[in-house]
Amino acid sequence: MKVKMDQATTHAIDTKQIKQKFPFFASNPDTVYLDNASTTQKPDVVVETISQFYTKYYSNAGRANYKLSSQAAKAIEESRQKTAGFFKADARNIAFTSGATESLNLIALSWGLNNLKNGDQVMVCLQDHKSSVFPWLNLKKLLDGFGIRIEIVPFRIHDVGDYDLKTIKEGLTERTRLIAVSHVHHVFGMDMEIKEIREIVGDDVVVSLDACQSAGHIPVELDSLPVDFMSCSGHKMFAGSGLGVLWARDSRLKELRPAKVGGGSITITEAGATMADLFETGTLNIPAILSMKSAIEFIEEVGIYSIARHLAKLTRYTYEGLRDIPGCEFGPGPGRCDCPGGYGIIPFRLQGIEANDLGFLLDDENILVRTGDHCKGEKTGTSDDDLVRVSLQIYNSEEDVDRLLECLGEAVS
Repeated sequence: MKVKMDQATTHAIDTKQIKQKFPFFASNPDTVYLDNASTTQKPDVVVETISQFYTKYYSNAGRANYKLSSQAAKAIEESRQKTAGFFKADARNIAFTSGATESLNLIALSWGLNNLKNGDQVMVCLQDHKSSVFPWLNLKKLLDGFGIRIEIVPFRIHDVGDYDLKTIKEGLTERTRLIAVSHVHHVFGMDMEIKEIREIVGDDVVVSLDACQSAGHIPVELDSLPVDFMSCSGHKMFAGSGLGVLWARDSRLKELRPAKVGGGSITITEAGATMADLFETGTLNIPAILSMKSAIEFIEEVGIYSIARHLAKLTRYTYEGLRDIPGCEFGPGPGRCDCPGGYGIIPFRLQGIEANDLGFLLDDENILVRTGDHCKGEKTGTSDDDLVRVSLQIYNSEEDVDRLLECLGEAVS
């Protein structure tokens, strides 16, 4: 996955100007926020959208025949259309969920329960996020209870942080039905070579993509990306909390069955159902859904290619600074492969200092990072289970990184 950028599609980002659009930084002017892979701060347009809904036209969507309810329903569909356009998809193929975790679970429950048979295999990387791994381990247990035995086949990650494609080839059999992959790894920050994986597994194997760390960072274009399902989190791309997106290709949409039912549910056997028909039951997180449209408009105003360029340059700057800190060791990712850029994520450790202790030390200086095992599906029993993760966004600057480096230098002096 190489993001092609030129001067016509990118411009330099003024981080001081960008920060002025985020109320968080007005309230916390001395804070360096470097935990963006967990969640992003919200621009004023998103905060305003949520506030406007609660204060001016709050109502349940599609539950009544009065104007406010119709207005909310219309606004949801406008946000769906905006989301679909952003990902170069059709709106009928998109459902809003409570987050990427629910999206990834719904794939296992609505596709897996309906399609997997005795002896079938599902491939996962146990070093991916738990939300990408655990739904399939859970499904295996559920099917075991019905006497259906499926096999979970693990594949590995190279020491430099991308998938070991050899282990995918070795694990692939005629019984392989699905492979779960990440677009950009949530800890290692590496391009996970989705197109190469599709070439390896062929057209018949379902590819489920976790795009949480790519959506809003680089172009995610589903009309050309060779995957069958895509899941991402709205709150990691500036939208409100409690919002995810689930997309399915047309050829897979007909293979799905509802995994939950309630208000708004359709008949399970109804033909021609959309993703919203299948999965959006009960009262939705309407303000977060509406904020998704505002978040995407904000991203488009900044420019997705400019965001990608900014993150690539800042990742490199961070790596070069960390490299000069005595005792700094990089986890898998840009620090080990000496990549020319990156996607805004760098894991590292300092010799002799536990990652959690370093996190507390940085917090005392108002520098916020993530530490620990970062919700990986398995512990490796190595030092890579205890890493500090710096994750960057468009409001981060070289000055932010310099403050981090200064504090780290003092910690080891």
